[in-house]
Amino acid sequence: MAVLQKKKKTRLAILNAAVALFHQKGFHSTTVQEITNHARVAKGTFFNHFPTKESILHALAEERLLLLANSQSIGAGSQPLLTNIRASLLYLLEDYDIHPTLTVLIWKHAAEHEDSLLTHWKQLLEETKEEWVAGTIDHSLLAHIINSHVAYGLHAFRHEPTCIGLVEKIMTLVETSFGTISKRRRPFSMKKLVVLGAGYGGMRLLQRLLPNDLPKDWEIILVDQLPYHCLKTEYYALAAGTASDHHLRVSFPEDERLRIKYATVTAIHLHDSTIDLDNGESIPFDKLVIGLGCTDNFHGVPGADQYTYSIQTMGATRRTYEALNNVRPEGVVSIVGGGLSGVELASELRESRPDLTIRLFDRGDYILSMFPKKLSTYVQNWFVEHGVDVSNNSNITKVEPGAIYNHDERIATDAVIWTAGVQPVDVVRALDVEKDRSGRIVLTPQHFIPDHPDVFVVGDCASLPHAPSAQLAESQAEQIVTILKHQWKGEALPETLPRIKLKGVLGSLGKKHGFGMMGERPLTGRVPRILKSGVLWMYKYHSG
Repeated sequence: MAVLQKKKKTRLAILNAAVALFHQKGFHSTTVQEITNHARVAKGTFFNHFPTKESILHALAEERLLLLANSQSIGAGSQPLLTNIRASLLYLLEDYDIHPTLTVLIWKHAAEHEDSLLTHWKQLLEETKEEWVAGTIDHSLLAHIINSHVAYGLHAFRHEPTCIGLVEKIMTLVETSFGTISKRRRPFSMKKLVVLGAGYGGMRLLQRLLPNDLPKDWEIILVDQLPYHCLKTEYYALAAGTASDHHLRVSFPEDERLRIKYATVTAIHLHDSTIDLDNGESIPFDKLVIGLGCTDNFHGVPGADQYTYSIQTMGATRRTYEALNNVRPEGVVSIVGGGLSGVELASELRESRPDLTIRLFDRGDYILSMFPKKLSTYVQNWFVEHGVDVSNNSNITKVEPGAIYNHDERIATDAVIWTAGVQPVDVVRALDVEKDRSGRIVLTPQHFIPDHPDVFVVGDCASLPHAPSAQLAESQAEQIVTILKHQWKGEALPETLPRIKLKGVLGSLGKKHGFGMMGERPLTGRVPRILKSGVLWMYKYHSG
C-alpha cells in the first residue's frame, strides 16, 4: 500500500511540474528533462509513468473526463443530445478562458489520437432517448463526426476569445452535420426561444423561465452585446462618476439551455423566422422576444447626433463619463432634457463636480412635467439652491463643437449631454409592422405582434399605455411568460390580461435627497432617496 501511494504521489508531482512548465513555456518548448528537474525525479522515473511527453496530455484529458463522468450536471438520458454535447464541451474546455493554448492542445490531441473522448460521445449517443438517434443512425459514425468537428473546431477557432464562443462555433459545425444526415431542417434540435436584448424585460423573462418553466425540448438563445445585464436606471451615476462600472452589472442566469451570442442584431425577418447578426450569422427562431431597447431621439436638431453625449447604452455612458471627467476645471456642461434622466444626471454631476457650471434645458414650463407641479417645484428649488441653472421653455435649435443654441442664441459649453427623448432602435424601426406615433410596435393584448403570435415585444420598443420604464418592462415580461406557457401547453389564450399597475417612480437628487410618486402620493427629501437605494439593492440581490 505504501509503495502504491508513493507511485501516485510521484505521478502527481510529474503532472503538476509538467502543467506548470507548459503554462510557462508552452508544450513544445518544454523538455522531459526540464519536467523531471522541476519534479525532482530521475528521467527514468518519468518514463515509468509516462511513455512520452504527449502521454501527459492524455493523462490530463483522462482526468477531466473522469470528473465529467462523475458530474451530476450532465444527464445524458434526461436532456436532448445537443444539450449534452454542449454541456460536455463547456465542462471539458472550462480552463480555456485561463489557459487557452494548453486547453486546445489537450483536447485536440484527445480527439485525434485517443479513444477516451470518442468513447464519451458514443456513451451520450447510446443513452439519448431522442427518436432520430435511437436505432436509426450508426452511433459510431455520429461519434466520429462529433470528434472530428471538435478537433477541427479547436484548430480553426483557437483564437476565439472565450470558452463560450469557442463552444458555440464547434456546436454550429455539429448541428449543421446532424441536420444534413437527418435530411430534415431541425427536428433533432431544441426548439429555439430567441431573446433579443438583456434589458429589464429580457432579464425577467430568463429568470422566470429558467430553470424549471422552460419545456424540456426548448432552449433560449440570448443575443446581447455585453456579457451581463446592465442597470440602465443607474447610468446617470456612472456618467457623473459617482458609481463604478462594476456596480451596474448583474450576471446572467446560469443554465445549460441558455446560449448567449454576443453580437448586434442587424435585421429581423418575421416571415422567415430568422435573425441576422453583425458577425454574418443567421439565427432561426421558433419564438422570438424583441427587447432591444431604445436610442436617442434628436428630433432633427442639426449637430445633435454628432456633438452630444448619451446615457442610453453602457458603451455610450462610458464615453460620457470620460468626456465629463475631462471637462476643464470650472467648465460648462449642458444637459438637454428635463425628464427623469436629465434631472438625475444634473444633480449627481453637481455633487461629483462642484466646480462645474451645469445648465439644464427643458422644453416645458417646468421640469419633470410628468409629475405633479408640487413635486416638480421641489426639484426645481433644489437646483436653485445647489447652483444648477434651469432654462425652461427652451428650444435647442443647433449643436456644434463648443456651443449649443437655445432659440438660436449661441451658448458656449464644454460638453452637451442629450436626454431629450428616445425612440426604438433602427432594426425595430425598420420592421414593416404597425407602429404608434412614437415608432413603437403596436401589439395584441397578449403582447405579440398581430399575425405573428410567436413574436413578442417587451420594453421600450412596445406600444403600451405607460411611459417606458424598467418596472413596466418587468411587468410586461411576467405576462409574456404567462402567454408562452399557455402556448406551450396548447391552451386557449386569455382575451385580456390584467392591467399592469406600476408601484411608483423614484428619482434621486444626489446621494442624500430624492423625489417620487408612490401611487398618488408625492414623496420628497431623504425618504424617497433611501427607498430608491433599497429597491436597487433588492433588485441586485435577487438577480445576482
